[in-house]
Amino acid sequence: MSEINSKFAIEFSAKQQEAFLINCTNGWWSDRADIAEACVTSGVDYNPHLAIELIGLIHTELSEAVEAARKHPIESWSDYRTKDTMVRELAGCVVRIMDMAENFGLPVGKAIEAEIEANRGRGHMHGGKKA
Repeated sequence: MSEINSKFAIEFSAKQQEAFLINCTNGWWSDRADIAEACVTSGVDYNPHLAIELIGLIHTELSEAVEAARKHPIESWSDYRTKDTMVRELAGCVVRIMDMAENFGLPVGKAIEAEIEANRGRGHMHGGKKA
């Protein structure tokens, strides 16, 4: 596979970095950095635990999207100006994914492009998958 350097991937990477820096500025990474440092000193690999914690936070955003689907009419789902709407909860998932990815140095924008391209060649329902 050739290197992906599309406009989307480059802009996504910049926005991913911005999301992470905002969260750092807002203090969300302070305790995590302290824990990571203590783990390094103790010889413990904190990364799997941190990844699980962050995935849990992403899952929480998805659960909030489920609640938005249950509580609000479909006409409100695309209202990106109002908190707790479907589109805002989905955006929250993406922002949390960006934050996690930036911490671990994961190029999510490039991976999205690669995944879309892979899906293009998989055919109808990926060859008969049930889900």
